[in-house]
Amino acid sequence: MPALLVTALLAAAQAAPAIKVEAVPGRGYVATVPVIDENQYDPVIERIKLLAAERCGRLSVRFGRFYFDNEIDVERGVTVIKDFRQNFTCFDPATDPYKPVPADWKASAAETAAVTQYVARFLTNLDAGNGRALAAMMDPQLEATTEDMNRFSREATMHQTGEGSFTARLDGWLNNPPDASYPGAYAYFAVLSSHPGIAGTCGGLLVYRAGEGQYRIAQYDVRYISQRLVDEEGMSDEELDRLCRR
Repeated sequence: MPALLVTALLAAAQAAPAIKVEAVPGRGYVATVPVIDENQYDPVIERIKLLAAERCGRLSVRFGRFYFDNEIDVERGVTVIKDFRQNFTCFDPATDPYKPVPADWKASAAETAAVTQYVARFLTNLDAGNGRALAAMMDPQLEATTEDMNRFSREATMHQTGEGSFTARLDGWLNNPPDASYPGAYAYFAVLSSHPGIAGTCGGLLVYRAGEGQYRIAQYDVRYISQRLVDEEGMSDEELDRLCRR
C-alpha cells in the first residue's frame, strides 16, 4: 500500500470520534460519543446506524431518546456537541404495532391547521420555560423529562435581549420517512424567532401524527444563533447560512 494512502487512512481513523455502544438491561442499547464538532454530527449518526444494525442482526432498529449539550466555540466559529447519547432498541417488523400510511396519503386542511396549532402551543411553552408541558408533548419514545425540556427552553432563550416570539413554518409532510422512529405521517416545521438578540435559527421540529388530530414532537433539532456572536465575528449572511449547514 502506498505510504501516502497509509498516512491518509491513519489520519482519517484518528479524526473519527470514538462511539461506544452498551447494552441497557431491559431497554435495548445506548450509543455514546464524548465530544464532536457539529460538522461531524451526520457522519457519527451514520456510523451509529451501522453499529445498531449490527447489534440487531435480523431484527430492525428503532431509535429512541437522544441527548446532547452544545456550545459555540467562538474562536473557531463552530458549534461543539458534548455528551451525545442515542438509545435504540431492536424489534420484529412482523409484530410491530406501528403501521405505515399509504404512500399517497395527504393531510387535509383541518389536519394541517391542527398540527400547526399544536406546534404553536409547543413554542409558546418553550418561550415560557414550561418544561412539564413540553415534556408531555414529546413522543414517549424519546423519554423526555421536565428537566430535559427546561434545558431546551433555557438554550432557546439564553441569547434573547428583548420581547419577541417563536413562529413555525410548515415546510411539508413526509410519509413513512426511513429515518423516523415509526412509519406514518410526519409534518416538518422550521422554527423562526423575532426576539432581539437572536440573529437566526437553524433546524426545526418533526411532528408525528399519532392519529386523527393527535400529534407528538418526534424530533426537536433547533439551534439559536446569537446576534452578539454574529456582530463580534462580523459574519455575513452567507457565513451564517454555512454555520447552519455544519
